[in-house]
Amino acid sequence: MASPHRELPVRSRPPANSLRPRQSHDVNSPTDMVMDTDDYVNVANEPDKDPVAIINPDNLEPEADQLQDLPMANDYDAMREIVLPPLIDEPKILGDFESTWTVENWRSLSKKEHGPVFHAGGFPWRILLFPHGNNIDQTSIYLEHGFDADEVPDNWSCCLQFSLVLWNPNDPTLYTHHAAHHRFTKEEGDWGFTRFVEHRRMFNVPWEGGSRPLCENETANITAYLRFVEDETGVLWHNFTNYDSKKETGFVGLKNQGATCYLNSLLQSLYFTNAFRKA
Repeated sequence: MASPHRELPVRSRPPANSLRPRQSHDVNSPTDMVMDTDDYVNVANEPDKDPVAIINPDNLEPEADQLQDLPMANDYDAMREIVLPPLIDEPKILGDFESTWTVENWRSLSKKEHGPVFHAGGFPWRILLFPHGNNIDQTSIYLEHGFDADEVPDNWSCCLQFSLVLWNPNDPTLYTHHAAHHRFTKEEGDWGFTRFVEHRRMFNVPWEGGSRPLCENETANITAYLRFVEDETGVLWHNFTNYDSKKETGFVGLKNQGATCYLNSLLQSLYFTNAFRKA
């Protein structure tokens, strides 16, 4: 594939035996771009206790009850609220979509696998999976457009918030998910997570808080949640690589000649003062 696979911080479902915030940990990316937010589970403060504790069985809250608000992976509407948090940019949402791929015979898969193509937002999409890791000892999962290599429109772009959820189809309470947002283009047609989940945690051992492994009987589901947002300015989440401002907007910027940043700022301020410019 022409474009490099982008690597982003990961996020996952909080373990059932912990209600502390799970912090994202940064990893180096080829483009030095970080497109993720920290994930928190809020817990109400406990009321002050009486000097003498009176135990009432009716008031006991086991951990299972405390976690009852966590949705199951096959409850797509509820999961969407969890895995697609509000964006800082607050762009207008154009529509949501999800698609699930059941991956079988996991350990027998080749190095690189593609999920079935599905259409959303007027464009083809698919999941790109490195079941044994993209040169790392962790499963790597990405979202990519589903165009054939020679059929991608030259000026095509799509601004998308997305999340990928890996879950056990026999027990939908067992899952992990990571989210990001990206401007998909012909040059940057895939985006996702090189460090999605460690191999040693996927097989044979119970997943956090459960009694089954995440990938059971060599089978697991991957659900892609897509949220299409409006690119009102035409440069939302743009990396400005090879960007021709004169061609796109009719304007050019001012280059710093070494110590001219203050003068550049003054000239631009004067230029955008209508009365001064007309005078």
